Amino acid sequence: MIQIELSIEKLNIQIEETERLIAFLFDAGFESFEEDELFLKAFGSEKLLSAKIQTIIDSFKQTGNSELVFTYQSIIEKNWNEQWEKNFSPISVDDRILIKASFHTIPDLEYTVIIEPKMSFGTGHHETTRLMLREMLRNDLNSKEVLDMGCGTGVLGIVAKLMGASYVLAIDNDSWAFQNAYENFQKNNISQPWDVFPGDSSVLEGHSFHFILANINRNILLQDLPEYFKALKDNGTLIISGILTVDKEVLLAKANEYGFTFISSFYENNWISLNLRK
Repeated sequence: MIQIELSIEKLNIQIEETERLIAFLFDAGFESFEEDELFLKAFGSEKLLSAKIQTIIDSFKQTGNSELVFTYQSIIEKNWNEQWEKNFSPISVDDRILIKASFHTIPDLEYTVIIEPKMSFGTGHHETTRLMLREMLRNDLNSKEVLDMGCGTGVLGIVAKLMGASYVLAIDNDSWAFQNAYENFQKNNISQPWDVFPGDSSVLEGHSFHFILANINRNILLQDLPEYFKALKDNGTLIISGILTVDKEVLLAKANEYGFTFISSFYENNWISLNLRK
């Protein structure tokens, strides 16, 4: 698959402007980001972005820092499994959850997950996955029915089952993620019942859950909030991430429209998770 890689030099950029730039690029169609001290890099589908990339750059310069230096190129999407096998190190969350590969020999923790992520999101290295896992640890999932929406590797759903969830449904509209999540559930010998479905929120009809876990992105979350509300049992909990701190108020305003009550939020760098109650 071919992607657009957009690079922005970060000289003299304040944190607030970086956050605004990421939010702007999210809205423009970019799907993932890498950041270091010198550059912010944004990645998205070449098919979606190639015809409008210069318009996106010009639009931001008109409303933001006109001196920012943008460069872009088409690249072949990385084989994330190959990269991961070369560089992946185990991830510990609050000294209770351990995410590791089959070749790691370190001792298990309370909840240990073995994953082979292939090209799927959710290794625990990204702030949003860790935020979701920390929020889960603060909730009682025992004997609860749980939805892992946009499941990626399936790690959230797997941890939910390890925490005692009575049933987990994991859903992703990406074929790589769907297959990978299914394999990871099997690899971890997760006890039935659980299911992994391909698709999006349209497959939720007829299902109801005590907990919905959705680590996706702002636009999909805003779109699907009413579907999540309908799919939650009374007093059910929605935990979301994949969003930036600058998106907090717009998500909370929309959630309030549909009847959710805000419970708590957690932050890591520019990212945030929200705990909402039906």
